[in-house]
Amino acid sequence: MPRISSYPKDTNISGNDIWIGSDGDNGLVTKNFSPDSLAGYFNTQGSVKEPTFVFNQSTSSSTWTINHNLQKFPSVTVVDSSGNVVMGFQTYNNNNQIVLTFSAPFTGSAYLN
Repeated sequence: MPRISSYPKDTNISGNDIWIGSDGDNGLVTKNFSPDSLAGYFNTQGSVKEPTFVFNQSTSSSTWTINHNLQKFPSVTVVDSSGNVVMGFQTYNNNNQIVLTFSAPFTGSAYLN
């Protein structure tokens, strides 16, 4: 088997990339996998957990503007600095930004899924 001693570092994943792996359903033969085929498998199997975006509001405010870049309208849970769940009004400006409005200013965190 050839030995790879160096390779160019590439941190961008595109549809043209290929991962090499073993096919466990086919005698562990070596197989090439595309990003799309892997994403399709994980999405249909429910094996990929969507990330939780955590926003920390460190200065007391009654309006929190959150740019999350999740490409969707996420569910939101807000807790104050003491860990109490706080209810407020949510306005989705688009699928990457939400504005939370509360009756009084406070600090805390918002958890977006």
